[in-house]
Amino acid sequence: MKALRFVLAVPLQKPQLFQKIETAVELDQVCAGGPRLWTNDGVPIMDLGDAGHIVGLVFSKTSATPLLCLPPDAPLKGGPAALAAWLMRACWGGYVALLSDRATGRIAAIVDPSGLCPVYRSKTLTHIILASHPGLVRTVTSAPLVVSWQGLRSYLLRPELRQISTCLVGITELPPGELVRIDERSLGGERIWRPDDFMPGRITMSFDEAAEELRNIAIPVIGAWAKMLGPVAVAASGGVDSSFICAALKAGDESFTCATVSTDDASGDERAFVNMLGKHLGVQTKSAIYDPATVDPQRGVSAGLARPTRKAFMAALDTALFEAGRSVGASVIFDGNGGDNLFCFLHSSAPVVDRLRCEGLGRGSFSTFFDMCRVTGCDMPTMARAMMRRLSRREFPKWPADISLLAGVPEVHEEIEPLTPWFQTDVGRHGGKRDHLALIMRAQHHVHGLTTCGLPRFSPLMSQPLIEFCLGIPTWIWPEGGINRALARSAFAAELPREILTRTSKSGPDSFIRRSFDQHRLTIRNFLMDGLLAQHEVIDRSAVHDALNSDVISGGDIVYRLLDLAEAESWARSWQN
Repeated sequence: MKALRFVLAVPLQKPQLFQKIETAVELDQVCAGGPRLWTNDGVPIMDLGDAGHIVGLVFSKTSATPLLCLPPDAPLKGGPAALAAWLMRACWGGYVALLSDRATGRIAAIVDPSGLCPVYRSKTLTHIILASHPGLVRTVTSAPLVVSWQGLRSYLLRPELRQISTCLVGITELPPGELVRIDERSLGGERIWRPDDFMPGRITMSFDEAAEELRNIAIPVIGAWAKMLGPVAVAASGGVDSSFICAALKAGDESFTCATVSTDDASGDERAFVNMLGKHLGVQTKSAIYDPATVDPQRGVSAGLARPTRKAFMAALDTALFEAGRSVGASVIFDGNGGDNLFCFLHSSAPVVDRLRCEGLGRGSFSTFFDMCRVTGCDMPTMARAMMRRLSRREFPKWPADISLLAGVPEVHEEIEPLTPWFQTDVGRHGGKRDHLALIMRAQHHVHGLTTCGLPRFSPLMSQPLIEFCLGIPTWIWPEGGINRALARSAFAAELPREILTRTSKSGPDSFIRRSFDQHRLTIRNFLMDGLLAQHEVIDRSAVHDALNSDVISGGDIVYRLLDLAEAESWARSWQN
C-alpha cells in the first residue's frame, strides 16, 4: 500500500469560461496555468473528461468491485451536485471527486463520507490549494506553514473532536460527504451525504436478520479492500473488532496473517487469544513485544499531520507491527480502529430509553434494561436513576472540554465547528443515536486511511456501507443478551471461537506506556517546561510541573494527558523546521 498523495491548484481569478482540470506531471507545475491536478505515481485516478476527476479508490455498492470508469447511468453531464449525489448513493471507497461545473466555470469537491481520504484546503494570493497532506501545500507554495497556537489550544481542549479547523494557520479540512465549491468566498458547502437518511425506522429487522445483513455487507467490503491493498496482516488483539475483520476475510476466502504486539508482562499480553484465533481460522500468527528503545518523546509520531493526533507510544506499536508484517510479506496492516464506535458500544441508559420511547413499557424495554445493567455493571436502581435523568433531559449535552494543564481561563463555550456536523441530525425518537454518532465522531482522529504516511495501516471498519448499515440499527439491538457489540459478535459466530465471542474486555499497553513515561520523565519535564507550548502560553507551567511529579501507577489519566502534551510539543517543533 502506497500513501495516496495529490494536489489540486485552482486559480483565484473569477471564471468567465469553463476550464477543464488538467493534470500536471511534476509537482512544481501545479500552480502554472488553469486548474491543475498532480498525483504521485500509482495513485488511482479516474478521468471523467469535462466533468473532472476522482482521486482514490471507488467501489460499486452493488458489486463491491473497483470502478475504473463510471457506468453509463452516472450523470456526467448533470453538474457537480447531481454527480456527487449519484456517487454517495451508488459508490463507496476512499476518494475525493474534483468536479467541474460547465454552467458556472467553477470547480467543486466532495470527499467520500468515510473520512478515509482526508483533504486539506489552503489559499494563497493566487490559488486555492487542495491537498492530501499539509506538507504538499508548503511544497507547491514555497511558503512555510505556521502553527496556529489558538488552533492548537482549541484542539487540546477537545482532543477527541475533529474540527474543520486544524492546528496550522490557514489550513482547513473539507467535511466528508459535503459538496464544497472551490473559491475564495466559501468554506462551507451542500451536505450531500447525511446520517439522517440512515436512522432507524425505515426497515425493521430482527436481531438474527440484522446480524446476517451485517455479515453480508462486511465480507465483500473488507474483502474488496484486501484485494486492492493486500497482502494483508491484521493487527489482532483477540478482541471483537479485529476478530470481526479476520472472520470477514476468512469467510470471503481472502488470504491474511495475524500480527499482535504485547507488553513483556501479563497485563498487556494477548498472545494466547490471538494464537487461539489464528489456529481456529487456520492462519499464521506473528507476535512481537513493545520495545522501549523505540519511544522518544522528543521525536513525536505526528510530524507532517495537520494536528498532533497520534500518541507517543505509537512509535513502539508501529515498529513492532511493521516488523511483524514485513516478516510475513504483508504490504498493509488492517486494524480494528473505530470498531467500538461503529458497533455502538454505549455505556449508558440510552438503549433502554430509546426502546421505551419507541415501543413503550413492555417486555422489550425490561429486557434491554437488564441487558444494559449487565453491560455497564451497574445495579438496577442506578440504571433506573440514569433513565430518569435521560428522560428529563431537554437537549443533547455539549461536547465536553478538557481544561487540565492548559493555561488561562479557557473559553469552554467557544464556538466549535465539527468536521462532521452531526449534532443537528434528526434522530426522531432514537435519542441514543446522537450518542452513537458522537462515538463515530470520536473515532475520526484515530482512523488510518489511504493518505496515511509511514507505516501502511488501514481501518476498513469505517467504510461507508458499514457506517450506513450500523447507523440504521436501533441502539437496543447492539447489547442484546447483555453483552456489548452483540450484533457484531453474532455476525461471525460461525467463524470465531467461543472464547473470543464471549470476551467483554481485554488488556492493553497501559503498563508499557506508564513505564515509558517514568523512564522519560526528566526529558518530558525539560521538553514541556522550556518548550513552545509554554512560551505561547498554551499550557499552565505550574500545573504541568505538579503533574510531572505524580505517581505513575496511581496518577490516573494525567500520565496520558502529559504524553499528549509532549506529542503536541514535538509536533509544533516539527513545523518550525
